[in-house]
Amino acid sequence: MLRLESFGKLMKALVPAFFFVLVFVPFSRAQDEEKIKKLFQDAIEAMGGDTFLNVTDMVSEGRAFGFDFEGASSLPVKFTDYTKFPDKSRYESGNGKNQLEITVFNLGQNEGWIYEPAKGVRDAKPEEMGEFKNAIKHSIDAIFRFRYKDPENRLFYMGPGEGSDVRLDIVKLVDPENDEVLIYFDRISKLPAKVEYRDINSKGVRQRHVEEFSQWFMKQGVNTPLRVDGYVNGRRLSQHFLLKVTYNNNLADGFFSKPTPPK
Repeated sequence: MLRLESFGKLMKALVPAFFFVLVFVPFSRAQDEEKIKKLFQDAIEAMGGDTFLNVTDMVSEGRAFGFDFEGASSLPVKFTDYTKFPDKSRYESGNGKNQLEITVFNLGQNEGWIYEPAKGVRDAKPEEMGEFKNAIKHSIDAIFRFRYKDPENRLFYMGPGEGSDVRLDIVKLVDPENDEVLIYFDRISKLPAKVEYRDINSKGVRQRHVEEFSQWFMKQGVNTPLRVDGYVNGRRLSQHFLLKVTYNNNLADGFFSKPTPPK
């Protein structure tokens, strides 16, 4: 058994350690909260500040490439993307009027439909609706306009990246369903460099999605990435180049409605 004087010496030695834990940990957490707040504020300012936050819709045109398992790219496909925030999207793609495919999602109405030239209009499948919801949920537009300031979501500073990501700061956003997304902030430009999240596909396979943003361009006071590279489990699957973008086009809700078949 410890003698009384030995116990007293031990407690005197431990008290500073306990004090350090009680004081330093909350202080460290407060430092992280301030750092996270500044990372988002700086990024939003770099993307256009209030002009970025007040965008109601955007229309972008460009070229998209797909990649096979060997890394070879497909021929470019023209696309026009109509987005009305927060939850409406119309994506038209194809190299010719008779090849135009249209994919529309209107989450506010829980509606999705797809027009295929050879088959006509069909409802989006549940897995297609789920994939779109996931893509929207983890997009930089949703994160920086809405999700980061939602009090139900938690934010954690994960520190600087490693290897090729050493110039980046990483923040993890966790929602009430424990869905996680990592946001990578460029320490020099202050802009978001990429986002990363995981999901499970329709075959039950766990996937790691990464979107990288580059070639930023200021248009109508909004800084926009003209190149977006998409990766799944470390393999590049897609690449989008924007050639034209316009903001606040007053897109009508009816533009996203499912066409009524002729009687």
